[in-house]
Amino acid sequence: MSIPVHCAHTALVDPNTLKPNPVNPNRHSAHQIQLLASIIQEQGWRNPVTVSKRSGLIVRGHGRLEAALLIGCETIPVDEQDYASEAEELADLLADNRLSELAELDEDAGGDLKAG
Repeated sequence: MSIPVHCAHTALVDPNTLKPNPVNPNRHSAHQIQLLASIIQEQGWRNPVTVSKRSGLIVRGHGRLEAALLIGCETIPVDEQDYASEAEELADLLADNRLSELAELDEDAGGDLKAG
């Protein structure tokens, strides 16, 4: 399945070749992955999966990878990034997860936008 890519990326890769980071603390429900897959199918790729050049592991985008696998994407956008150390890579992974958890939803700002 070919989906338009609207985001910056350094490569288009087969999602089956990507390696999730085993220390990623986030777990995505099947419902969340289905919603994300639907959004990707309808809007195209708006964010790449971030992969560490140092370890080859995913740093950001584990849910996007699961969604891509669910809908049978042949290639997905990847942003390959340099990390000086394992600690720096882990800090980015954890910060990305934690920052999204701290967001608050402004019910009035979204208008009629609803996923699904």
